[in-house]
Amino acid sequence: MTLSSRGYQEELLQAWIDMSLRIRGNRLVSGLSFNEIVICRILYERQLHTAEPVTATELCKRMQLLKSQINKILTSMEQQELIERVRSSGDRRKIEIRLKPGAEQIYLQAHERIMVIMEEVCAHLGMQQSCQLTALLRQAVGAIDRMPAIEAKEEKDQ
Repeated sequence: MTLSSRGYQEELLQAWIDMSLRIRGNRLVSGLSFNEIVICRILYERQLHTAEPVTATELCKRMQLLKSQINKILTSMEQQELIERVRSSGDRRKIEIRLKPGAEQIYLQAHERIMVIMEEVCAHLGMQQSCQLTALLRQAVGAIDRMPAIEAKEEKDQ
């Protein structure tokens, strides 16, 4: 059976949706949501490597979510005592987000569970295909990043 270009695109879309549903919907790790894990990862990596503060505005850009969505997630994370929001000493208008003491361990436990999942995927695919998948995903992200915003394109077409 041969697929048309549109057929390949439909197959890719379905595979993407299936993977997203598995990652986001099943809470594969420790009761944290997908977005909470991503935020913990950003905060942990920043604190580990540069110690530069992270703001909600930066999280919005990195996660491509609205400020209201980020604030809802951050409020939930505060209630779980994972993060704290601290007013910047350098610029009192900025609020810095930090992992609370002890939250690093929660994140690292979740990270280890995720790595078990990655290990299973890599074992199933093998090293060569795992490397190819990684490269292809990075190329796909690059292609998406080069796209103009859809809203801007739709407005231009009207």
